[in-house]
Amino acid sequence: MANESAQLKNKTVKGFVWKFAERMSAQLVSLVVSIILARLLTPDDYAVVGIVAIFFAFANAFVSGGFNTALIQKKDSDEEDFSSVLYISLTTAAILYLVIFFCAPLIANVYEQEILVPVLRIMGLTLFVNAFKSIVGAYISSRLLFRKYFICTILATIISAAIGISMAYSGYGPWALVAQQMSMAIVSTISLFLTTRIKLVLRFNAKKAKGLFRYSWKILVATQISILYEEINPLVIGLKYSGADLSFYSKGKSFPGIANSTIGDTLSAVLFPAMSKLQDDKSALLNCTRRFMSLGSYIIFPVMIGFLAVAENFVIVLLTEKWLPVTIYIQAFCIVYMFNIIQNGNLQVYRAIGRSDLILKLEIIKKSAYFVVILLFVLLTNTPQYLALACIVNTFIATIVNTAPNCKLINYRYRLQIADLLPNLIIAIIMGVAVYFIGLIKMHVILSFVVQVISGVAIYVVLSVITQNKNYKYLLNMIKSFLKRKPKGEAIDV
Repeated sequence: MANESAQLKNKTVKGFVWKFAERMSAQLVSLVVSIILARLLTPDDYAVVGIVAIFFAFANAFVSGGFNTALIQKKDSDEEDFSSVLYISLTTAAILYLVIFFCAPLIANVYEQEILVPVLRIMGLTLFVNAFKSIVGAYISSRLLFRKYFICTILATIISAAIGISMAYSGYGPWALVAQQMSMAIVSTISLFLTTRIKLVLRFNAKKAKGLFRYSWKILVATQISILYEEINPLVIGLKYSGADLSFYSKGKSFPGIANSTIGDTLSAVLFPAMSKLQDDKSALLNCTRRFMSLGSYIIFPVMIGFLAVAENFVIVLLTEKWLPVTIYIQAFCIVYMFNIIQNGNLQVYRAIGRSDLILKLEIIKKSAYFVVILLFVLLTNTPQYLALACIVNTFIATIVNTAPNCKLINYRYRLQIADLLPNLIIAIIMGVAVYFIGLIKMHVILSFVVQVISGVAIYVVLSVITQNKNYKYLLNMIKSFLKRKPKGEAIDV
């Protein structure tokens, strides 16, 4: 038993390092590509893909149907489970593609952009690709094989970047973004399948599918509610305001989103399968959750607060002044994503112990409050910037709602959560204030941005050493442990 626990710890640590390396590398490349494309394309070009992305967010969630989460949560998922889910996902993809194909002209008329018809119909083909990718992704996650993600994602990111940039440079406008996204999905899926060599028996087992559906349908409904909230602002902006406003909102959300995906999603992706294996041990779950909260906040807090402080210089230096309205959205979503780590940490517990019913209930409660807040902002304000403020208000509501059940489920009380988060928040705020005032010093904007970034990193490290922050020491030990490749059975605590 002790040996199994040690092996799980080793696999979790290695999984985190590989997943973080994969996300970091991919997002750095994506950030560079995004900056280059923003210089080559116009806000109106981005508006086309931004509108399309709204509809595919819902469609892709239906394709996976929560089954990928169910496959990870199930301790003994086998080839027949994966094959049965693949049949369901591909069938769902076919139905949704037909709906999108025939509804494309209607959507184009609503947004008054004829180009949406071919874009929707062509990008709709990625539904079949994503159906297959969700199965392969669930297989990798359930077995903590995140090293394979690293190799395949880097390959796909580089190839899709080359295609997108070359097409943008050649004047293809929004089609450059379409080609980039489609090639990313296709290359990553093919490479993941070839490297994992997942065996699918091509047999549908109705009994197993039904068992997985009992867990997954609640996840699906909760996911759709969450996506509706995420996409309601772009829908409102796209219909009520200009295409440029939608581009500024989407772009402003995407940059903090890259940091959130790199850090928060990495921790969540590794934590969930590890927690699923500990689902019967509440004490181990509590320790694992506390480590996630403490370590995750130590990393994400300074990134988001620092980004908020340098946002204006970031936009001017890297995107040019035509994108300056993006600044307010970047700052708003830095605050939103900073608190996502708290929500995700608590939600992973409910997923791991199989409480998909609780996740659904929480989503209904949160989003009911969300839509009231958003409706008030839409009715009482006349600029899209206020919708970003609504997201901040809703984030605080979600944080309170998500943390409550764990006080009883695993005895993770509020005082423990505050103890895990507050030390990291304090030193991150001190760093952020210092970085902001450095930006007020008169100097060339490029020099100012570089000095802000370097100073922010240095100040945070110094404060971590002075306060003897346990997460700083933990990260150093984890990296050393990984680099030394300790023998099987020897591990550090997670």
